[in-house]
Amino acid sequence: MTEWSFRSSLIGALLVGLWWGGMAGGAGPSVVHAGEPLPQGLGEAHWGMTAEELVGRLGARHVEGSDQFGYAEHLERDPEVYVGTTADGKRVEYYLYNHALYKLFIIYARNQREPELYQRKVAELTALYGAPQHVYEESVFGLTITHTVWQDAVTRVDLRYGGGFVFEVHTDRVRAAAKDAALKRKKSI
Repeated sequence: MTEWSFRSSLIGALLVGLWWGGMAGGAGPSVVHAGEPLPQGLGEAHWGMTAEELVGRLGARHVEGSDQFGYAEHLERDPEVYVGTTADGKRVEYYLYNHALYKLFIIYARNQREPELYQRKVAELTALYGAPQHVYEESVFGLTITHTVWQDAVTRVDLRYGGGFVFEVHTDRVRAAAKDAALKRKKSI
């Protein structure tokens, strides 16, 4: 199966499922997930942790965009980023705003078969959190990125696929909104 047909099949199946759920009186796309509560961080890393806590408890280290691997979120403005590794060897990037953890990236190994890994992760997260609220594609630096999103009042989980990578991005929605508002205020000055 080609990447395009896989992506089309996945998006079509998810959209039909979301549409059917709404038509049948079930949990449609406007309803917050019906599964487990979304995590407020990852493992011992929780929203609001400081850099000192990330370094001390998790052994994370500070990185700059110019480091060998830099960081995954190239659209961040002046990010404060720390990296670590999960027990099973996945790279995790911790993003801080106002010296508090507000976003993290779990980066799955690039050498894995991306379409199959993405499909498996969608199934796993759907089993945990219920149907995703949003599935969409965007073009970033000329690459098509597919997003599958679950969210509640506190956390947004965005599974991303494209450009040879699968990322699982967890975001503290409250801190992210505060950061966005601050950036908009700076732009308006």
